[in-house]
Amino acid sequence: MKLLNTFRRFSGCLLAGAATVAVVSCNEKTEDVEIYLTPSNVAVTAFSLNEDDDVMANLDSVFFSIDLANGVIFNADSLPVGTKIDKLVTTIKYSSYVTKATINMENGETRTGEVDYLNSPTDSIDFTGNVTLTLSTDNDQLSRTYRIKVNVHKEKTDSLIWGDKAISKLPSRLPDPRNQKSIDFNNRAVSLIEENDGTYTFATSDNLFESTWQKNAATFPFTPNVRSLCATTSRLLLLATDGKMYESADGSSWTATGETWTAMLGSYLDTAIGIRNGANGAEYAQYPQKNLNVCAIDPEFPVSGYSNFVILENQWTSSPVGFFAGGTCADGSLSDATWAFDGYNWIKLAEGGIPAVKGASIIPYYGFRFTSSTWTKTEYPVWMIVGGTKTDGTLNRTVYISYDNGVNWGQGSELLQLPKEIPTMTECDNVVMNVRKKALLSDAWKKAARRSHNVEVDGDNIYWDCPYIYLIGGFGSDGKLYDTVWRGVIARLSFTPII
Repeated sequence: MKLLNTFRRFSGCLLAGAATVAVVSCNEKTEDVEIYLTPSNVAVTAFSLNEDDDVMANLDSVFFSIDLANGVIFNADSLPVGTKIDKLVTTIKYSSYVTKATINMENGETRTGEVDYLNSPTDSIDFTGNVTLTLSTDNDQLSRTYRIKVNVHKEKTDSLIWGDKAISKLPSRLPDPRNQKSIDFNNRAVSLIEENDGTYTFATSDNLFESTWQKNAATFPFTPNVRSLCATTSRLLLLATDGKMYESADGSSWTATGETWTAMLGSYLDTAIGIRNGANGAEYAQYPQKNLNVCAIDPEFPVSGYSNFVILENQWTSSPVGFFAGGTCADGSLSDATWAFDGYNWIKLAEGGIPAVKGASIIPYYGFRFTSSTWTKTEYPVWMIVGGTKTDGTLNRTVYISYDNGVNWGQGSELLQLPKEIPTMTECDNVVMNVRKKALLSDAWKKAARRSHNVEVDGDNIYWDCPYIYLIGGFGSDGKLYDTVWRGVIARLSFTPII
């Protein structure tokens, strides 16, 4: 049998399919059959680690990607911190035309040199250094070398990280501000601050990562209830201390709406929602009035101290659904319930899972869970609750999380809890804003993330959006405002994406 290499070099893209067999002669005396080799004859078709419970449970289920074009084999979801990878046995599958399979180890912690994988497939490999696999056909007519990387996290990838440089000051004009409210207004952070001399500052930022703010003294034809500030898709809305509602396109000038409310819950699309005194006594309110079912509020519905109001939209909802958690009811008791609004009616979505609390903050973010027997994690939208004041007057320090849009809440893992550097707070605001990141595409295979937040490739560069959480303000147990902005991120979201 003669093997003919019809490809003198790789074009960078391996062709799929079996080798084409061309029979030159079909009589009984002919023994030579010419087989035309293609790059697929030296392609790795499967790669996995063998089971070893001494290293890690389910080690054999770790999923490895095989990048045939670039000759790289790697696990996109890295192994947990501290996993030993210096003595691992592999299972590698390839074409029957391969006559030589050599694994080379360089700079390993416990072993270097070569392994004849074809004859010693159960020999252990030290992946702490540089490892390559070379597959060759008969007489080395065709060969291909692959880099093999077993990624292990250097930090706990699902930790909510608050770096030592991730703290900045509130954008006040004077030291020691008294009060503040910060919100997201069309992807810009907006802060209304009451200064220590009773004046006000209106600040905006589209770059919280660099703490870049535009600050201006603000004047009002009324005394503002600072904590009532909210934003719809087109305007800012604010209650005066006497309950009268005002609106503004940019925060520089304010116009009376003619509405008088007792509470501002938040915004739903291009309307504000809240509570007012009406024909039904305390009743649900909406401005501008649209589809709301105006009726008396439920006796268990909180009238103050509720968390920020957040909006959920997905393929399972016919219209957006907004919800908040906790708060103080009319009888003075604290609520542990989550209330939801669909544009028409308010319902109690859930009860329990969080302590009865007022002044909590809901953070819309992302979480990761294993979704199959393979060692891969899938990204989910999640909601986290931080801060607030409990029934006994102490402040809540536990972070709670919901993976099902507020229907069920549970205590977040240890990796999500706040570090000791961040004080326990109540009435802390949050804004989540993307930061555009850049890395070299050639290094992406070494990293540890699998995600799809607006990833773009331009030449050798890869760009992606990394969402950061900003905890803004908040009050301590002494009632004093914290003059701080804390920046946090789930570690894996900052890693270079695998593509």
